[in-house]
Amino acid sequence: MREILITHHVARITIMLYQPLGKTGLTVSKLGFGCAPLGNQYGDIDDREAIRAVQTAVDNGITFFDTSPYYGRTLSETRLGKALASRRHQIVLATKGGRIDRAEFDFSYQGILRMCEASLKRLQTEWIDVYQLHDIEFGDMVQVVNEAIPALHKLKADGKVRFIGVTGFPLPLLREMVETQSLDVTLSYSHYNLLNQTLNDLLAPAVKAKGMGLVNASVTNMGLLTDQGPQPWHPASARVKTLAAKAAAYCHQQGTPIAQLAIQFALQNPQVDVTLLGTRTEAELQQSLLLLEQKPDAALVTAVLAILEPVANATWPSGRTEHFEPGAVTDS
Repeated sequence: MREILITHHVARITIMLYQPLGKTGLTVSKLGFGCAPLGNQYGDIDDREAIRAVQTAVDNGITFFDTSPYYGRTLSETRLGKALASRRHQIVLATKGGRIDRAEFDFSYQGILRMCEASLKRLQTEWIDVYQLHDIEFGDMVQVVNEAIPALHKLKADGKVRFIGVTGFPLPLLREMVETQSLDVTLSYSHYNLLNQTLNDLLAPAVKAKGMGLVNASVTNMGLLTDQGPQPWHPASARVKTLAAKAAAYCHQQGTPIAQLAIQFALQNPQVDVTLLGTRTEAELQQSLLLLEQKPDAALVTAVLAILEPVANATWPSGRTEHFEPGAVTDS
């Protein structure tokens, strides 16, 4: 059963929804704070701005914070550790191991143990609530299964992490890990949003059958579904980017930013325990919080889905070729 916390502030009242994270026993805010922007992944912000956004999120009832040493090459974790130094007991802290840089990974047993120790120091905490392998599609699956996942269990047995899981892009690979490994949580990104809704059919049933927690990230599809559009590094094809821009322009004409619609749409998914929003500033956070209390305009959703229909459920290559999803397309 969901709990509702009402927090009073000078300008407004925030209503935050809470629910269990699978069968972990953790209760989490339905809206989570995705910390990639704290690592300047989507444009530069300064330390004070980043820390203020995190603390405002806690003040407004957000309890789930997801980061990684990859975001800003440890910058995100460092900033989050500073922001939460005196508020650790109020939140559920999730981070990851295995990914070091765009093309650098270490899924070895000792590598995962070392990365977790380093994260604990940067995050200024004695334990991590949810520790996951980051983007496993880039690893050798023999090593992931025989070294990285046993390292997760070692960290759990030692009390350094409470719950464990895997993250990545290709849903068939995540589903395989969910079905064959002993895990508590999984995180999927760019697979439940206005462009792609395959999460519900290809992953959620397996997750729920195992009693695991499910986190949905990148509800704007890494910036595709925003007025600004994606960063130059975005791997989607030119056709996907063109139609996403067309959909954004249509939403603008109707007086609703497409990012707002994308967030509202994603928050309606009952299969998901936590929906992550990547927030850069306190102002962006306050705007996102308002969306918890608003359902999406059904007619506008229908119109946007029609614009995006030619590229519905579009995907792109990620990781090793054997893990590419069927129909993955890119221009590079």
